[in-house]
Amino acid sequence: MLCRRRICFLLLLLALSQAAFGTIGSFRGKIVSAPTGQARAGWVFVQGPNGRLRLVDIRKAEFAFDEDFRPPADLNPSAKLLLQGAEVRVVGEQQDGEWRATRVEIIRLAAATRANS
Repeated sequence: MLCRRRICFLLLLLALSQAAFGTIGSFRGKIVSAPTGQARAGWVFVQGPNGRLRLVDIRKAEFAFDEDFRPPADLNPSAKLLLQGAEVRVVGEQQDGEWRATRVEIIRLAAATRANS
């Protein structure tokens, strides 16, 4: 009987620890404009290839270029490059339906960025 209680306690502890820490995941998609009235500073909307729209907090993210992308020499990866149409890979945690990005990799720049550089 004591052994069962310990096992139940350990399983409960494991379940609680899983809930306390989010699971790291990643997805790719294109930056799209925020739906009317939903724009937030430090957040972007990313639409995946399947059409799914995700809200992503980029305020604490590290920015990088994808290893296959060859940016102009004077261009540094930053949130300023996340214009509508840019293709990105987001790595982070999902919490309450929103994503908290730890890393954003720029795969392809938006056409507007290329025209201005």
